[in-house]
Amino acid sequence: MNDVVRVGFQRTVQALEADLRMMPFSRWNESVLRYYFCRSIADVQPGVEQFVECDRVDLVLVQAPQRAFIEFKFYARPVRFDAYGRGQRGFKGGPGRKNLGEFQACIDQLHERESVPGLYRYIVLVYGDPQAESRPRLTYAKHYEEYQHPRDRFLIRLMEASPEIPATDAVVRAKLYEVGAAQH
Repeated sequence: MNDVVRVGFQRTVQALEADLRMMPFSRWNESVLRYYFCRSIADVQPGVEQFVECDRVDLVLVQAPQRAFIEFKFYARPVRFDAYGRGQRGFKGGPGRKNLGEFQACIDQLHERESVPGLYRYIVLVYGDPQAESRPRLTYAKHYEEYQHPRDRFLIRLMEASPEIPATDAVVRAKLYEVGAAQH
């Protein structure tokens, strides 16, 4: 299952690299990311069954006898605009304790799910920080570049990380983690 998920991740990163030249990162979201990932799996592994939003898991992949639970985490800092054209109204969200806590809770929830033979658990993390010249002090990279889980640093394993992906409005990074050890 690691190979299937890794190929899905790599192809999703390739799609990000291609499409971020035209479409600003601020217009992406977690659902768009999951779409690219699902499409990538379907292109290269059409026999893998995919179930979206299945029992509070973003994506479940089944290639009997193996099964993968995949959660997607997408962090951006899009500008909020007034719908009546009165300009910019600040930013929506941003790096901080709230999204870091959400990420840590996601890891814990995946780890604590019932374990069965052949079950794998993954997190696909994509985040974007402003371009260097406008970068604030607190960035997503500060939280996630060298991430270690506070409860147990061995709870997750970084499987793959993309290089910086330049976008028109951000510097984007993508990471693939495996959560816990698979029951083979």
